[in-house]
Amino acid sequence: MKTPIRSLTRALAALALATLLCAAGLLLVAFAALTPRPGEWSVELALGRWQRPASVPTALRWATHPLLRPHLDGRRIGAWTLRARRDGGIDAQCAPCRFRLDALGPAPVTVTQALLTLQPHGADRFDGSLRLGAGARAVELPWRGELKSEGLQLHAELAPTALADIVALFGDAVPEARDARIDGRLALQLDATLGPDGLQLRRLRPTLAGVAVDGLGTEALRDVDVAQRCRPQPASGRVEGWIQNAVIAAEDARFFEHPGYELDSWVSVGKSNQVRPDTLQGASTITQQLAKLLYTGDERDPMRKLREWLYAVEMERTLGKGRILQLYLAVLPWGDGICGAEAAARHHLGKPANLLKPREAAWLASLLVNPDQQLRRWTHDEAAVRERVAAVLKGIKRLPRERREAELEALASWQPPVARPLLVAPPPRGATVTAAAP
Repeated sequence: MKTPIRSLTRALAALALATLLCAAGLLLVAFAALTPRPGEWSVELALGRWQRPASVPTALRWATHPLLRPHLDGRRIGAWTLRARRDGGIDAQCAPCRFRLDALGPAPVTVTQALLTLQPHGADRFDGSLRLGAGARAVELPWRGELKSEGLQLHAELAPTALADIVALFGDAVPEARDARIDGRLALQLDATLGPDGLQLRRLRPTLAGVAVDGLGTEALRDVDVAQRCRPQPASGRVEGWIQNAVIAAEDARFFEHPGYELDSWVSVGKSNQVRPDTLQGASTITQQLAKLLYTGDERDPMRKLREWLYAVEMERTLGKGRILQLYLAVLPWGDGICGAEAAARHHLGKPANLLKPREAAWLASLLVNPDQQLRRWTHDEAAVRERVAAVLKGIKRLPRERREAELEALASWQPPVARPLLVAPPPRGATVTAAAP
């Protein structure tokens, strides 16, 4: 009896060893298949202390395979919970959800909840939708994509959707939505790549229609004196002269043509921010900048930009271009702790704003990129600063050609009579100080 038992034990041991070897072989094959090719979209896969890069396209193909898909049901990837559907698709749900897009800056966007659906269609082709929010006000973005080595190539289109529903997605992050009436619709077409650098937009085409905002109270700015902190102010309360035109040339050349915002600039700046997220741009018009100064502050947050836009849309209706420009000139920060065009003209140039020559107004307006930084640059990078002043001078639309040429010629040797001595570092002991010529 011992011999058959021994034989059975050996057979079972051999079978177990063969099974282990087979499993190990399959595991090695799987690891080899997951190894990314050069340049392929990959992530770091961790199993305990063991880590190695894994091909995302391969992992996605496996995840949607009929044999493996059921094993994903109920599992979590970060904040997302997966569900395997009977029709062969996969759902991923999270609540709340945080998204980060380089085009919008480093701060994430948070929505109350999101549902992402994915359905495979043949070799490396998928479609689905991204549903944001819940109930009747949910916003749905259908998409389709093709899997490439560098990432998932996506195309998505948002049908015309109520702006009020889109703003409602962000809850308390946009407190103005509780009081404001927001009219209009947004439609969207986009092409993007989801890959190792996150979601990178290749083409974005937004369309806004019927936009109007009411209920934020900006009509109170028609008569209020918002420039109390910026003294001195002109006796009439209005800033006149070339400084108006210079500020428009420097800050918002299409100020009198747009409705308070520019969609094309948003798209252009969004693409630029993806390439250089360390030097974010905002594409703010003068109206939006006034909203930032008076209402929202300057935090780099997509939700603050949305709030700024809501105020800008309403101010265009309640105040009009002329009042918006006067308010902007009255409260603008201008370096050295100075705000307002009148105070800046007197502090930096020693004269009232309405007496500034075009080149003086252009110089003052050129500081607005970053006043304190531009003032410091005048001492060590004068050529670049002077070049920016010339660009502003060329952009003043109401300046006659002959006068412009004369001002540009005079600019070559002109120095700010007050600001220049304030900016230079103290001379070493024994040095002779020569005053700059006006």
